[in-house]
Amino acid sequence: MSNQQSADTQPIQLRVDATDIARAIFWTAQSLSVRGYEDRIVLTLAKWLPAYHAPRGAIDRLAGLRFQAGGTDCRWHRDPDNPFHLIVELPAGAERLDIALQSLSPTESNQGRIMVSDEILRFHWEECLLYPADAPIDTIMVEPVLRLPEGWEWACALDAAREETNGSDVSVLHFGVVDVRTLIDSPVLAGIHAHRETLDQDIELLIVADRADLLPQGRDELECHRRLVAEADALFGRRPFGKYHFLMACSDQIGRMGLEHECCSEEGVRATYFSNWASSTTERDLLPHEFVHAWVGKYRVPAGNFQPDFSRMTNELMWVYEGLTQYYGHVLAARCGLISAELTLQAFALIFATYDERPGRSWRPLGDTDNDPIFTARESQPWQSWQRSEDYYSEGLLMWMEVDVTIRQASGGTRSLDDLMRRFFAPPQADGQGKRLHPRPYDRADLIAALRDVQDHDWEAFFAERVDKVTPHAPYAGIEKGGYRMVWSDRPSGWLADDQSHHSYFDFSYSLGLKMGLNAKVIDVLWDGPAFAAGVVKGMRVLSVGGTTYSHAAMQDAIDSCADGGGTIELVVERLDRVKTLSLHCPVGQRYPWLKAAEDSPRLLDAILEPLFKSSAA
Repeated sequence: MSNQQSADTQPIQLRVDATDIARAIFWTAQSLSVRGYEDRIVLTLAKWLPAYHAPRGAIDRLAGLRFQAGGTDCRWHRDPDNPFHLIVELPAGAERLDIALQSLSPTESNQGRIMVSDEILRFHWEECLLYPADAPIDTIMVEPVLRLPEGWEWACALDAAREETNGSDVSVLHFGVVDVRTLIDSPVLAGIHAHRETLDQDIELLIVADRADLLPQGRDELECHRRLVAEADALFGRRPFGKYHFLMACSDQIGRMGLEHECCSEEGVRATYFSNWASSTTERDLLPHEFVHAWVGKYRVPAGNFQPDFSRMTNELMWVYEGLTQYYGHVLAARCGLISAELTLQAFALIFATYDERPGRSWRPLGDTDNDPIFTARESQPWQSWQRSEDYYSEGLLMWMEVDVTIRQASGGTRSLDDLMRRFFAPPQADGQGKRLHPRPYDRADLIAALRDVQDHDWEAFFAERVDKVTPHAPYAGIEKGGYRMVWSDRPSGWLADDQSHHSYFDFSYSLGLKMGLNAKVIDVLWDGPAFAAGVVKGMRVLSVGGTTYSHAAMQDAIDSCADGGGTIELVVERLDRVKTLSLHCPVGQRYPWLKAAEDSPRLLDAILEPLFKSSAA
């Protein structure tokens, strides 16, 4: 048998009906040429999706598979060594293969991220597309068509779409022919309640919401997003894309998310992101983070992440891909006014305290956490502080902050990490602007060489110490040399208070070593902390504190009673079908991290958070 690639260049015809929103089913029909194949063709669904950093292809959602050639049903079976490969037997002389299938989107959160509601849908082409497994994805062409409910606003990064209506209840979108890589990198967002904002002539923000009153009502919030584009331009200098779309859903029905793509990004935030602007502070670094990925991760991509197909990838350099992006997500949020500089410094304090007190750093180096998305599937872990969990994001932030401060100090303020962003992650001047550019892979040696060009320093040893080795503490030099120092207070910072309110938890990590969530449930326990020593585990429900029915306030009062010299707190807890009493030694009172300006040091962190873009009005 042969699965020799066909020389036929006809595009795959892909037609998806996304109007069945009541049942969240995508009905799909495909047709592809099988000329040049002998008695079988091996088809595949995309397995390893770059933005997920893991093999998370939606093969489990495919159903109703039917293959026909010349009107004859074709037998098929799954490759036992690779369940993403479907082997279809072809009749003699077959020229085209017609495929019918459904992609069954989750209808409740325990099945996966909700993508479809009565008002909103997110659609990812890779969930419906089968394509030949033996050809590079950049050479396989697809002509996609998508049907949406009539009247829904939509956006997609694909070019040359034309829209037609059938006069009743659907819109049919015909897109131009694209390769598989581009198609899968171009999701669709659609909704009934929508606001479309032009941020500049080439960048658009589409906001869809559960209700019309949840859409932005004023201009101030939208102006911050417009300044985000200006600040990114001031940082990078040149764009690796022509047009760009922010695909933003404000919803408590559609799952929250952030996914980067080359010419668009997907942001899923709480329904009240705009309607209760004051309470959404700790979500506002999401759009800057995903936008930075257009340069860091999509245009300049770690070599292991850029493969000729979606059958395999590696997760090397996640501390760059995500860690550097996490840093600039916060920096740009401050520069454009989405988050104040004061709150950003408070966020840095919380990040440092979290990762410095993470016991898992005693056995596991930061670089090994690059693998976490592959084998944890981003599911909740019983002992996150000991196991570590994608620490390359925020510990990576601290490391890149140190790089930035190091460059600024060594150069006397004439250079900074911003110079690396322009020189290494932005397109060369010769590429110009206004077009979608082909990704440029790089490796660790390339990055270190580029950093050395910005500032002479032993960067290889720098990263070896912080990425490859077990280290007892999180990077602190960026804070200290940036003009600040860590201090502790008996009250939460504004950033932590906003985050606790927004995500419905209370953080007692730095006194008792645990976090409490809704319904008096323990949502995290610090390994080897006071709660750990007493036998508290994640998932327990706390019934009472010192004889008083549990509340966050009652827990705070109990901790306050231990402020002078420590004390014991008695908890009645429930786990599975057992109730028991635990005694916790509390060594201190309430304790929360802050940053305080150091009187004898230049405040370089303040300079880092200052806007780069100077408007003509200024």
